[in-house]
Amino acid sequence: MLKLLRNRTFRTIDAAVLLLLATLTSATIAHAFTAPAAGDLGYDIYDIVVNQGVKGPLGFVGGVAAFLFGVSRLFSNIMVGIPTIVAAVCLIKSDSILQTFGMLI
Repeated sequence: MLKLLRNRTFRTIDAAVLLLLATLTSATIAHAFTAPAAGDLGYDIYDIVVNQGVKGPLGFVGGVAAFLFGVSRLFSNIMVGIPTIVAAVCLIKSDSILQTFGMLI
């Protein structure tokens, strides 16, 4: 292996493929994220941050404000405008994204 690493024909792509294969062989079972139920440890924090913050009026207003900022920056600096619009849409649709991440893959 050491001789292989010293060889100049061993490229970075080969190392990346070996790392990918090692990662795939050591993969474990996927665990889905489920929202904590009322009374569970951390439910109060989840309720304040996700239900009342991100999915509530604060998240919606923040998403609309970020969307408008992205649209205003779209013509002057496209590299700032597009990621801001994508982030705003992700913030507005965060409840759907959370449910999607909760699926078993």
